Amino acid sequence: MEEPRLIKKLSLTDKAILRQKKILIVAVMFVVTLFIGSSYALLTNFDKTSEVINIKVGNMNASVTTNESISLENKLPETDASGKQNATPVEITITNTGTINIQKYEIKLLSEEGKTSTLEYQYIKYAISLDGTNYLEAKNLNDSNNIVYTGYNLKTDNNKNTKDIYVKVWIDETAGNNGLNKTFYGALSVDLYQKAELPGSEKILEVANSIPSCTRTVTDSDGTVYISGKSDNPSIYENAATDDCVIDFNYVWWSGKMWRIVAIYPDGAMKLVTDNMITSIAFNDTVTYYDKTNGTKSYMFQWLNEDFLDTLYNNGSDVIDTTKYWNATMPTNTTISTKPSEEDATMISTTTSPVGLLNSYEYYKSYQKTTDGNSYLNIGYNWWLLNQYDASSMWGVHDNGTGGGNGPTNLHGARPSIYLKSGISLSGSGSKENPYRLADDYDNANTGDDINTRHSGEYVKLSNNGTEQLFRIVDVEDNKTKIVAMDYADNKATRKFATSSSDTLWGSGTTTGTDTWYTYLNSTYYSGLVSTYGELFDSATYYLGTSGYNYKLSVCANTTSGNTKVCDKTGDVGTFNIGLLRYGEMFATQQGSGSSSSISMWLINRYSALRVWIISYNGDCSMYSSETYTTRPTVHLKPTVKILSGSGTELDPYIVGL
Repeated sequence: MEEPRLIKKLSLTDKAILRQKKILIVAVMFVVTLFIGSSYALLTNFDKTSEVINIKVGNMNASVTTNESISLENKLPETDASGKQNATPVEITITNTGTINIQKYEIKLLSEEGKTSTLEYQYIKYAISLDGTNYLEAKNLNDSNNIVYTGYNLKTDNNKNTKDIYVKVWIDETAGNNGLNKTFYGALSVDLYQKAELPGSEKILEVANSIPSCTRTVTDSDGTVYISGKSDNPSIYENAATDDCVIDFNYVWWSGKMWRIVAIYPDGAMKLVTDNMITSIAFNDTVTYYDKTNGTKSYMFQWLNEDFLDTLYNNGSDVIDTTKYWNATMPTNTTISTKPSEEDATMISTTTSPVGLLNSYEYYKSYQKTTDGNSYLNIGYNWWLLNQYDASSMWGVHDNGTGGGNGPTNLHGARPSIYLKSGISLSGSGSKENPYRLADDYDNANTGDDINTRHSGEYVKLSNNGTEQLFRIVDVEDNKTKIVAMDYADNKATRKFATSSSDTLWGSGTTTGTDTWYTYLNSTYYSGLVSTYGELFDSATYYLGTSGYNYKLSVCANTTSGNTKVCDKTGDVGTFNIGLLRYGEMFATQQGSGSSSSISMWLINRYSALRVWIISYNGDCSMYSSETYTTRPTVHLKPTVKILSGSGTELDPYIVGL
């Protein structure tokens, strides 16, 4: 065995590579060698005892063991079903024996270094199991993507520090004579990853200042650095695809949401805001966000800190800086570039309000280096800011990117904001395609996890009548995972909510035909899903009643009984296979690339006795009765549905099954 050697130090990620004992595979027509060979470690001590390899990288310790070698002697190429049934498994046990958590680990099946294989990659087939019994989808080895399994969250906790993975390998039935007298030399490896080296704030500043011809930050008098510049959305800025100076380096994916880094403070903390709206509601009956004197909470305060906060991993306790304040002060004039004074009476502690909104000055700083309509925070919809515009209205951003005053009972979009603790490291490049991940965020999904353990906002891919569709997780109700389609139903066609303007209950249309959205979705649309996925879905109870501006009246009151989340809906409800989002629910808002790309759509419950809530094309919520609009349907996944693959992002959604 080769002596351990140093490998090049990665710029962002500490990485240890573990390779294990020799595993020999021989077939009658093939000579296939699969083994765990040479061992590597990064700035480490290395030792091997018996059949266990121990690796130490800094203060990370891990051990990897396998069972006895496997043999395919006298075995011929076989089908996936045969391989998954009959191949001898390689059991890999990964144990965290160190003092810090392992963020991620990858098991790879790759060719052996220094040897030339003549058997093509695609003829090597493998499948993995997390319980030694049920094997997931068989896959071909691929020279560009040889990761067999990616796992997360190997903690130092004794209850979570060990993971067993079973791998079966066989020769694909398609090999035929192509594999005659050919050889494949392979190896299994395990890569362990720790947290990034650079604090996130330093990394962001490094990237922002990396192009000398572009100034993409502006420093305020208090030392706060604001990201400031052009949109990377072609619908907002026509040169976004070719301009090197657009703001495309400050994306963060966390807790099922995409965020943008807005500001970096002298102590290294950073302010984040969601990349898009999460819901659309009235700000309040009055212009107050939170009255510190009597503790009065606005609708917006409640939604951010009681409903949205509940969707964040661990309620954000590991990442949200609760030493900061939200500046909700009304400026001395209605000029957006005027910085609100930091008056004690209107400065809200993040201990009281862990989640808030950006204020008018912070939005101004986002386009100080360009123009208001071309800010990277301009998303082409109407959305709320935190502070007062004048005595009777609040600041908000219009769909053309300008800021202005809005009455508090207007119904704009909400983009939650948080303060990210200083010292948190980031991995990734910060682009929309490869957003930053928090290095200490261990809450990632593993293959085989129940889908109802995942976060509001993560993506699921389904197929309806042969057309792939993206859905987004809304919530878990009665242990069922509620998901909503990201695109409008039926090629954006418009139908009435009900058969008449006086009957505003979902399901009030006829049970056949397509004259209302209820009849179309619960017959044609739903049958297309069921024909592909069988028993994946379950019916669920929807709230249909009247809420007025107070979204709380239509919220499911969740209680927990053991590990089961119970949704207590009372009053005006109905049970359906397909429904719609309700007023104030997660993602009950437009999810496109601006008002020019959007169509007004129905929600499921009522504003008043004769009017139903809708989301207008510009992101505002409104209410109508007999008009025709489109929909984004919702459906519930059964508690037994599991994740088969994917990471839950928009570009890599979950694939699910039973």
